[in-house]
Amino acid sequence: MNTLKLITLSGVLVLLVACDSDEVAEKLETANFGSDFYKNDYQLLNATDYELDYHIANVKLNGDERDVADQEYYIATLVTGSQSQNIEHESNALRELSVYVVARNVYVPDIQNKVEVSKDKNYNLLAWQQGEQLKLNMFKQKRDYKANALAIRVFATQTIDVKFNNKQFILDAGELSAFNFTEHCVDGLTVEGQKVDLCDLSFGRSYLLVAGKSGKQFIFNEG
Repeated sequence: MNTLKLITLSGVLVLLVACDSDEVAEKLETANFGSDFYKNDYQLLNATDYELDYHIANVKLNGDERDVADQEYYIATLVTGSQSQNIEHESNALRELSVYVVARNVYVPDIQNKVEVSKDKNYNLLAWQQGEQLKLNMFKQKRDYKANALAIRVFATQTIDVKFNNKQFILDAGELSAFNFTEHCVDGLTVEGQKVDLCDLSFGRSYLLVAGKSGKQFIFNEG
């Protein structure tokens, strides 16, 4: 099994992987991917009340289903409120990915999804919750730009009414909006009639807001 250590050197996060037989097997697997082999970047996001473990695996090897819950496919742990963690994963154009998230130190049902990814695309892997139930969505990272404005996409954990400046729309649970822009950090965005404070954000940047009936829950940098 791979041993992972995180070391910070002058503000740079370095991932050290100790080599063992499992790592050799993984290298042999990806070496046999052929011309379809590629790597994608993923941004892991925790929009829950829990500390979460994230696992990712290619669904099948030589026709055999792989158990993504196995510790061999552990990627990272994110506490609630952490900004994000960026990782890279090797894929094959003809294979699905299996993604798995489980809470630490508390019992809630884990969540597992199978997804297909495109070559040379970056993705957000967002864990969120409905009540005590974990949910998991993967979607492409995007950025948009407008000088002196905030670019924001909203992801809804419940059915919510959203208003950007004078533009109003409704999102259902699990739905992601397109980018909207606001130049007003105090009252440019409301969710369920509640103003969302955006004044800690930087103009000219792109963000993902995760929101429910109570308004803002979490906000993340896009990409």
